[in-house]
Amino acid sequence: MYVFLGVVAGLVLVLALLRRFLSRLRINGPSMMPALRDGQRVLFVRSGPARLRTGRIVVVAPPEGLVRPRPGARAPLVVKRVAALAGEPVPPEVCGAAGLAEGSLVPPGRVALLGDNPAFSTDSRFWGLLPVSSVVGVVLD
Repeated sequence: MYVFLGVVAGLVLVLALLRRFLSRLRINGPSMMPALRDGQRVLFVRSGPARLRTGRIVVVAPPEGLVRPRPGARAPLVVKRVAALAGEPVPPEVCGAAGLAEGSLVPPGRVALLGDNPAFSTDSRFWGLLPVSSVVGVVLD
């Protein structure tokens, strides 16, 4: 009996830990097509900046006021691809929004994010460079 309770308690603990570090998100819109499609669900690891790499798909809390939530809801999380990290060249299409000259490097603590489908994506081309702290997690492949 005690072994059974120990196994159940262990499973509950594992599930609680997984829920704290793993989350699920539904893709809303075509901004990441063809990699991710509207309505698709993805898992992401809630992590710090150590897991960030150029080319990875990340979940971001966009800057306040730039994405309008539904009344009574908080701002939605969005999914974008890391285009450049600190010390890397700012992508040319982001330079204007970030107020930087072409060839500039991403400053420390900032990140450039782009959607895979630029015609339908609001990203660093509109927001400029975002603080790394706005990245909530990394989408699992």
